[in-house]
Amino acid sequence: MNFPLKKLDWYIMGRFIMTFFVALLLIIGIVIIFDVSEKIDNFVANEAPLKAIVVDYYLNFIPYFMNMFSPLFVFITVIFFTSKMAQNSEIVAILSCGISFHRMMVPYILSAAIIALMSLGLNLIIIPQANETRQIFEQTYVKKLANLASSNVHYQISPGEFVFVESFSTWNNTAYKFTLERIENNRLVSKLSAETAVWDSTFSGWRLNKYFIRDYVDDTDDNIWMIPMTISAAGSSWIRLST
Repeated sequence: MNFPLKKLDWYIMGRFIMTFFVALLLIIGIVIIFDVSEKIDNFVANEAPLKAIVVDYYLNFIPYFMNMFSPLFVFITVIFFTSKMAQNSEIVAILSCGISFHRMMVPYILSAAIIALMSLGLNLIIIPQANETRQIFEQTYVKKLANLASSNVHYQISPGEFVFVESFSTWNNTAYKFTLERIENNRLVSKLSAETAVWDSTFSGWRLNKYFIRDYVDDTDDNIWMIPMTISAAGSSWIRLST
């Protein structure tokens, strides 16, 4: 096998790398358009400067996206430009000159190695700093209006009573994966679990769906029971049974 690079090697490497970057830039342009349409309300509401949007966010978004999808686009590039060469009978001409398939793979391997080194450099040098700037921008102008207490809520409502909610939707006033725990003398004595808890303004309480209550009698025994019930935040007792 002849390893010194020939004109054919430079030709294939040029086509490989050019096709890779063209495909990557096209998909990045499409992704940026969708991202702008999704976040434009946040940019306007939080009065994000145009320079910060372009420089701090999208210029730091591109390296992250390029590195994340580079393996997929290497695969797409090989299929696309090799099929184009076959369509133009270039591969037939290469093989007719006495060049084997193994020798023709050399520029492919070198091109993939160049892209791999580029990806390694992005991972070690550029992306960590770019992600830091991008996340600061997101926290300032994109996630500023988000209620940080709308997910993974842990709240003590009274001595020995704790509420856990996986997520809360302000759109329909619904808490998902609702749990109410009672603790006495550092020991869990009761646990109420519900799939959802919906706020009902008619009685100022929570209406549970798909729930069960587990009472821990001792270390080896417990009782599981279910009754029609609602939970109210008002009154001396946080749990109020309903008929």
